[in-house]
Amino acid sequence: MNALAITAAAIFVSGCSNNTDDSDTAGQDAGTPAAKVCDGTLDPAASAALRRLAGSDRFDELTGTNEAGEPNIFSLTRAVKHLHDEYNKRSACRLYKSGDNSGQPLLEVRFSASSNHPSASAAESGSDRVSYPLGVYALAGSNGADLFFHCPTKATTSGASVDDTNYVKAEMSAIANNLDGNSVNKDRMVVLNSMARAVAKAAGCASTAALPTQVPEANGS
Repeated sequence: MNALAITAAAIFVSGCSNNTDDSDTAGQDAGTPAAKVCDGTLDPAASAALRRLAGSDRFDELTGTNEAGEPNIFSLTRAVKHLHDEYNKRSACRLYKSGDNSGQPLLEVRFSASSNHPSASAAESGSDRVSYPLGVYALAGSNGADLFFHCPTKATTSGASVDDTNYVKAEMSAIANNLDGNSVNKDRMVVLNSMARAVAKAAGCASTAALPTQVPEANGS
């Protein structure tokens, strides 16, 4: 897990957006509803999961630009474009609860090309981690969740840091103790799986990714 990404992200909190949705009813907080964050990659189940994790339905994404000189706000197109690039050039969805001035993002998700994936035996559920039968490897732990899926991609950008690969890694930084609800592990995986399905479709590998529309129960349940 890349818990450092959450800490580093906190310094940018002053750059968070504060968008409103004209269709919202009066009295609701400013910000973007769950269904519209992360470039609309959250399906209804994932939107509900995010609301449970946050205890809120309003979110802000980081504004400004990243090291690629592109907007920090998550984009499916940019996520696929930069799969093979270095960490700080990848498109990340970094979410804050709207109105939360702590500087601590609720979660961060980004995608990267990978030449391999952890072995299934290493994903056995334990006291602080839970594995799921998704893709080729899926694990939720105390600091977030990882999901690897089969998705052959080529390094098409100049200066790519990763060569052609057969897998994509979906990585979520989201500390379990900072989240709400009674299903933190599964809810994080539901959010990650929904975003991964959208990336797989955009990358042209949806048929091989082995990412179902509904997240199954954890291994060993």
